[in-house]
Amino acid sequence: MFFETFFGHDIDFSKAATMFSIHHAIYMFSAVLTIVFIKKYAKKIRNHPREPQIRKIVVWFLIFMEIVYHLHNWSYPRFSIPLHICSFAVFMSIYVLNTNSKKVYNYLFFFGTLGGIMALTFPNSWGYTYLNFRYYHFLILHNVLIGVSLYYYFAYDYRITYRTLLNVYRTVLILAIFIHLFNLTFIHFGYDSNYWFITYIPQVVDGFFTNYPVYILTFLSAVFVSMNILFFVTHQDQIPLLFQKKSLDE
Repeated sequence: MFFETFFGHDIDFSKAATMFSIHHAIYMFSAVLTIVFIKKYAKKIRNHPREPQIRKIVVWFLIFMEIVYHLHNWSYPRFSIPLHICSFAVFMSIYVLNTNSKKVYNYLFFFGTLGGIMALTFPNSWGYTYLNFRYYHFLILHNVLIGVSLYYYFAYDYRITYRTLLNVYRTVLILAIFIHLFNLTFIHFGYDSNYWFITYIPQVVDGFFTNYPVYILTFLSAVFVSMNILFFVTHQDQIPLLFQKKSLDE
């Protein structure tokens, strides 16, 4: 009975991580704990002689988490392929952990940190309760994504520039067009597909938006604003340089 409940598909939104519930608060608090933990221990982990092995363990853990997520969805059955924002973040995390690539990290910084934080802030639980492994999968995976991204920020001192932010956002907009077309294609063939939450208003915020154009403009604007907030909070030393450059241009 426990196995069937824990790995099954019992849906009960009253016991799931919905907006403004106790589970929602737990999700958000977990993100804060992850940030505090990584900030405090990142350098110590980096200096540990087995740090490369630790990174490999995280890589295999992420692979495992991504695979079981899709297998569980298909067992519902629910259409599922790795096109969500956090699936992109998983692949980026795996690549960066294996290669320490600064170029890919430029994207992971936003996909991992913001993707994880936004997912925990606006949880799309599908109604899975705390009695189901998906509740904990969602909690753990997104915290790991936040942790990997910020680990390279604190331990390796990886930094980005504002130009990088603009390039990443431009890439996001271009990818969003293709993801939207993919969604429309899947929907045409009878699958419920809303990857990146850009083809229709997701249930988690459908009480706030009743008009799709307003929703999508708000969503894309919120992404850009969130990217700027993250950048300025974590790259305060670059703020004077931005204003200095603006003054020179004038």
